[in-house]
Amino acid sequence: MKKIIKKAIRSVMILTLAVLLTACKTTQSTGVTKVKVGTGNAMPPYCSLDEKGEPVGYDVAVLKEIDKRLDKYEFDIQSMDFNTLIVSIGSGALDVVSHQLVKSDARKEKYLFPEQYYCLSPMSLCVKKDSNIKSLTDMAGKTINQSPTSYEYSMLTVYNENNPGKELKINAVSDLSAADGFKQVSNGQIDASLTYLSTYESVQKELNLDNLSLTGVVMVEDTYMMCAKGKDDLNAAIDGALKEMVTDGTLSELSAEYLGQDIFSKYSEMVSITAR
Repeated sequence: MKKIIKKAIRSVMILTLAVLLTACKTTQSTGVTKVKVGTGNAMPPYCSLDEKGEPVGYDVAVLKEIDKRLDKYEFDIQSMDFNTLIVSIGSGALDVVSHQLVKSDARKEKYLFPEQYYCLSPMSLCVKKDSNIKSLTDMAGKTINQSPTSYEYSMLTVYNENNPGKELKINAVSDLSAADGFKQVSNGQIDASLTYLSTYESVQKELNLDNLSLTGVVMVEDTYMMCAKGKDDLNAAIDGALKEMVTDGTLSELSAEYLGQDIFSKYSEMVSITAR
């Protein structure tokens, strides 16, 4: 009886090994490299989970389109919390992260970025209705709060350097919520708060500050996918695919579908203020 059991176990082990070896050979013979890609799970309309727990949103749609175009790579898209994404790519558990990231100096030291951005994030100013502020030009000599570690702080600093005599006053603050920033604008502590339309609308639903308004778009952030160090070929391949998708209009179509507007035709010329 023991001999029969041992033979059965040995047969199962041999069969399992055969399957594994076959899988490895298939991967090697096709030349396809599996890529572990991480995206967020709670940032609609960019990256979130549907009712079945599947990743959905603009970022996911872009990743799937890139995957279709890269014959040498196969994407395994996983959704997780933002902090987990950063830890995972740093540890080597992920090859790529897509979560509306900007090319900060700190990130460029640790990771690789394609040349081509895959999304644009338009920003406006939350101001008092009677302020007459409609653009950054109108902010000359006026105050705004911004975290000194943020990409937006660097962008505003570059704007000041490029516009001598018309600089705005940037107050370096940390841990200030959007709601607190809007309240400071409302009571006159500062003149404006840089924000996104979606953020403004959601916060105002709670605060309902009737003396505030939102300007038109004054600045546009360009956001990128991020690759782990050493993945130079993969990074270059993603960059090439994204450039194709800009040229053939695919990114415009996806942004219109998921974000409600063609951000590429509307805002690409506004990507002029870039943090170093």
